[in-house]
Amino acid sequence: MFGSTDSTQGRPWHAHAGDLLGDDYNVPGLILCALGIVAMACTLTAAGYGFTGWTQIGAIATAMLWIVGIGALVVEHRREEVIELKYGRQGHAPGHVRHVPYGAAPRGTTTSGEPARELT
Repeated sequence: MFGSTDSTQGRPWHAHAGDLLGDDYNVPGLILCALGIVAMACTLTAAGYGFTGWTQIGAIATAMLWIVGIGALVVEHRREEVIELKYGRQGHAPGHVRHVPYGAAPRGTTTSGEPARELT
């Protein structure tokens, strides 16, 4: 679940900006949602010209494309959340401005072990 907690840390997991676009497994869901928008445009055009049969077909196609597309994105988000929690990434801890580091390197060092530079 979004905002669920990891039993080992007790802190909630949060998605990061760009996680949706950075994961290639989201592409089918994004494409289905985009096709849903195109189907809605076609449905509205058919309704405007009075084609009731095509309007009904377009409405059903639009609804199905959006349901399946959003469902695919939700399933992928849950899969990514489980992977992130499995490897200990906690995301942005609530109440903190700075991110929580991904790696196991001690705070104040980089992944290569060098001391971190302060931003001034």
